Amino acid sequence: MKILYIWHAAVEKNYRKLLARMADDHEVIIATSHRWYESSKDQYLTYVPEIDSKLKIFKFFAMFHNHIRSFFYPNVFKMILVLLQKPDVIYLKEEPYSLNAFQWVFLAKIFSKKSKIVIESDENLMVKHPFIFILIEKFVLKNIDALACVPTKGIELYKSKGFNKKIFKTFYFYNEEIFKPTDRELAFKQLEIEKQDGLYIGYAGRITEEKGIEDLIKAFSIVSNENRKLDLLIAGKGTKEYEEKIKKITIENKIEDKVKFLGSLPIEKLVYFYNAIDVFVLPSHSTSWWIEQFGRVIVEAMACGTPVVGSSSGEIPIVINNKELIYEEKNITELANIIRKFSTNEFSKEKFFNFAISEAKKYSLEEVKKNKVNIMMEIVRD
Repeated sequence: MKILYIWHAAVEKNYRKLLARMADDHEVIIATSHRWYESSKDQYLTYVPEIDSKLKIFKFFAMFHNHIRSFFYPNVFKMILVLLQKPDVIYLKEEPYSLNAFQWVFLAKIFSKKSKIVIESDENLMVKHPFIFILIEKFVLKNIDALACVPTKGIELYKSKGFNKKIFKTFYFYNEEIFKPTDRELAFKQLEIEKQDGLYIGYAGRITEEKGIEDLIKAFSIVSNENRKLDLLIAGKGTKEYEEKIKKITIENKIEDKVKFLGSLPIEKLVYFYNAIDVFVLPSHSTSWWIEQFGRVIVEAMACGTPVVGSSSGEIPIVINNKELIYEEKNITELANIIRKFSTNEFSKEKFFNFAISEAKKYSLEEVKKNKVNIMMEIVRD
């Protein structure tokens, strides 16, 4: 099977490992942006022989890069050249309301008519777009052969929009070659943190209001007042103003000496972060414009054997798959109660270690590769 995989975020080399796995059995062509802000950094596509040698990569200059809805590739002739490769299936990991999706679908209907088209979407919320993007979405959905949804709620969302063709469930993935259990003493050493006795709680991701960091700090403060042998490690980046607000909350709650801000960590450091902590917390809030779509950090942490506590927002309960570790979003008391169970040894990393590893395997490179290839093969057979 000849696959054209279109994905702006493939600038990130670790994401391309999924496509390299596909290339073991299929011919894989990639169309991606020359530049994108991905994995917490602004990066340009660079060729990595050990990952990319089996792939045929087309790099496109993107106008309005980092804008999911409005970015596009001005080099239409190069897009046509890619489509003239006559792929059996075009797997378009761009939202159906995006200008880039419109470009590819419109041109594919002219220059690669026999190709089947699948779009992968992360949407799980009915968002009112400007009129032009509503028209784009209607055109795209009318002219593709199937959808693959990451959030479970996305399936019903697109049915409600009138999409009556095949809709599949798909997933994010983690790299099992990177994220795995490692020596805890080594993990602290790599993070340049002096390990103390007691419980380490961690969060990694964007430091923004909807990620619920304030709830985590307040819940941590409640339990920390009962048991001082607790530390909270926060990895990630936000605006200067919001980070200052968060630090002010730690001072107000007199826990500034127990909370360490590590900044944004590269993937190579994140594995040590997950291995150092006893429990990971993802305290996301649902908003009118965003609901947690998956939570890749969940499976990365679990792959290291670290239990994950999460709010009820979006896909979090489905990915964690353990009611004992889920609390109602924004309910600080409930979150504090779960943290307390870890601080009193009712819960422990050891208790959930095997469960976490087992759940994470559902989202390994190999399993997600099988999922996506099976979707494509089914569509090509139809």
